Amino acid sequence: MIESRLARAISYVFHPLLIPSCILALMMTLDNFQYRSLPFTYNLALFGVVFLTTVLFPLFLIWILYHLRMISSVFMVNKEERFYPIFAISVFYYLTYFILKGVHPATIFSYYMLGATLLAILSMMMNFYRKISLHMIGIGSFTGLFLGLSLNFGLNLHVEIFSGILASGIIGFARLKLNSHHQTEIYSGFVMGVVVMATLITLL
Repeated sequence: MIESRLARAISYVFHPLLIPSCILALMMTLDNFQYRSLPFTYNLALFGVVFLTTVLFPLFLIWILYHLRMISSVFMVNKEERFYPIFAISVFYYLTYFILKGVHPATIFSYYMLGATLLAILSMMMNFYRKISLHMIGIGSFTGLFLGLSLNFGLNLHVEIFSGILASGIIGFARLKLNSHHQTEIYSGFVMGVVVMATLITLL
């Protein structure tokens, strides 16, 4: 019982919709990026826009789909119900990329959002064949971003990369404990997130 509650709490804390906001908040604390030299109000406004378009808007739309009975649960348990929510998420992610691509301090993060859009589209396509783990794609994109930045720009981001790998093990355990996925769905989600995001960032 305790393990199940812990697994559910982990699934909430590391929900894939929260990953972009967490990445931006982390980048704002690191010396390798420009955010720390910017005014606090600027960073706060930037974070607010990202949180609005990648968390609040998608959650609101998922809530609408639930009340329209297009999905049976806001957690999208059934594979067949995932198409519309994931499609909506991909649209909001691309909107975030489009808004930020002309904002110089947010250039790298905007490319992350482009990669996240691509991952959402790929997961939507794969959903016709298998129920891949969105949680693992999310943490895989986190790991892939910092791995790609490290390889492309020679930045010392070993702590962030290791943290992503460690978090992936914790999240994978939680999803398996809740019987939300099979092991292959866990592994393939993480690998896809890492490979797609790292490749995109490396090619910048």
